[in-house]
Amino acid sequence: MTPDDRTVWDRHWATLSGRSSLFGRVASLVRTQLLSRAVRHYAEAFFPAPGLFVEAGCCTAQSSSRLDGRARTLAALDFSLLALREARRVPVFGAFVEADIFRLPFRANSVSGLWNLGVMEHFEAPAGRLVLEEFRRVLKPGSVALLFWPPEFGASRLVLAPVETLVSFFRKTPFRFFPDEVNRLRSREHARQTLLEAGFEPAAVDLTPRDLFIHLVVVARKPAA
Repeated sequence: MTPDDRTVWDRHWATLSGRSSLFGRVASLVRTQLLSRAVRHYAEAFFPAPGLFVEAGCCTAQSSSRLDGRARTLAALDFSLLALREARRVPVFGAFVEADIFRLPFRANSVSGLWNLGVMEHFEAPAGRLVLEEFRRVLKPGSVALLFWPPEFGASRLVLAPVETLVSFFRKTPFRFFPDEVNRLRSREHARQTLLEAGFEPAAVDLTPRDLFIHLVVVARKPAA
């Protein structure tokens, strides 16, 4: 990540997160009331009870607010200090880590699970593969990364894209609710192939009503041997 990347994301969270805008308030409700339930479901299905679990790219971490941190050590990781300040409002986490997602500060084979939401689509495919390979490095054999990865055909695109187009037309300048999403998934097969190329086994690729079809929930398992 570069200083320019940090500036873009700090500006994004300053203007759109939490209570600072109508979109921010709606997005906060979606994270706390909808996505948090989907995250809890997949965590209970794929994460073992004990161990270290990292939200790698936590943003506000509101989507993780329903996780059970009593038997697990949950760590919120982001390279934006502004995002981490917001994440500290979520009481389930036991640690907060400022770090680059390309260079995670964990030993190889030491993390019991990883997850994130709305992160992977912001990396061009070659950079995204490096991120996945870094996830694979730190995960224990047989453990998984839960990636809530927006597809081109997700519900949020159907709602937000027309608004972006309309606002861009009237402003005469491109408008986006989020920093550039350069790598949205095109299909379930695109997701599976992406995982295989990074050395993961695709355990599941779900388009699910649990999050109102906003993401493809991609479950990437590190091979056990």
